Amino acid sequence: MEKTLNHFAGAFRWSTEKEVTAIEITVSALAMAVPALLAARGHHTGLGLIGGMAMSGTVAHGRLRTQAASAGAALLVLMLAAGLACALARLDGAWQIALLLIAGLAGVIGGFDRAMVAASMRCVFYLVMVGGIVSTTTADPLLIFAIVIGGALFAVVLHLAMALVVAHVRGHAVEQVEDERKPTVRQRFNRLRRSLGEPAGWQYPVRLVSCLGAVSLIHRFFSDHDVHWAALALVLLIERRPERLPLKTTQRVIGVIFGVCCAGLLSFLTLPSWVDVLVVAVLGGARPFLRVRNYLAYSIVMTPLMMMAMGTSDHALPTSALLDRLFATVFAACLVLLVNQVTIHFLPQTAAPKA
Repeated sequence: MEKTLNHFAGAFRWSTEKEVTAIEITVSALAMAVPALLAARGHHTGLGLIGGMAMSGTVAHGRLRTQAASAGAALLVLMLAAGLACALARLDGAWQIALLLIAGLAGVIGGFDRAMVAASMRCVFYLVMVGGIVSTTTADPLLIFAIVIGGALFAVVLHLAMALVVAHVRGHAVEQVEDERKPTVRQRFNRLRRSLGEPAGWQYPVRLVSCLGAVSLIHRFFSDHDVHWAALALVLLIERRPERLPLKTTQRVIGVIFGVCCAGLLSFLTLPSWVDVLVVAVLGGARPFLRVRNYLAYSIVMTPLMMMAMGTSDHALPTSALLDRLFATVFAACLVLLVNQVTIHFLPQTAAPKA
């Protein structure tokens, strides 16, 4: 009982280890709100915020060259994910097979190093998100791709421009993060190859693909329900190291419950487009702050944003759709816990590859 209480207390614990500057908050808000405002003219407010959402938190600190390199890498990952989704998502059965294959490949490649872990997770997440949008709407896939990537380009330019302004005001270049001795590419490749020679090296891609496969199968029988939301939740909840009851899963479920209530209130109010954009700016600005403070609070903010992103029009969501997404999240959490339990039982020494 005490362990359970400590677990739930940890879900609400507020962290103060990392600092978030006003510049980061401002850039995050503008990177999502401005593209959303421009896209609102064509009733694609949700699509407009995806690019800024994808770029948020992906730019490394350090010199301008380092920031530009990390931003460019994140942009390429988004272009790959969005491009594949726009090209394949309307192929029905072939899309489901392609999604599983790409997710499995990303899960394997992610074991290369820490940067590849983050990149592979972002790739699968936006593959699922954009794919869900393309497959459930009549909007032109090329238009969807253009809006998403246009928003991402704006976010990159905005961030780098702000970095230049800060460097100019301070009178010197942004300090470079202290280099630490890192393994060579060959060493990381050899480590990945060795890990794939053992069952533990395959546990993450197997768990990811099996969970997404289960969601795809359920979609066959319950096509009227919002199964894409369950796939998004799965990608967010599955960690490379399986745990019996991950704190992140508890935080995500509680956060989505509150987030769905907030999204439902916003939906029932049927606010005009400019108010939707203002809401995007407020929630977008809160993202970088809450991400380092408490994942539960971050999930509350992310839920309305993701629900807006998954729709290409500004109409109100029915109550059934809100409940669908709530139940889909709970289902995803239960599926992740089940797969984790099975993995831990058969692979008790499972460990995530070191980054």
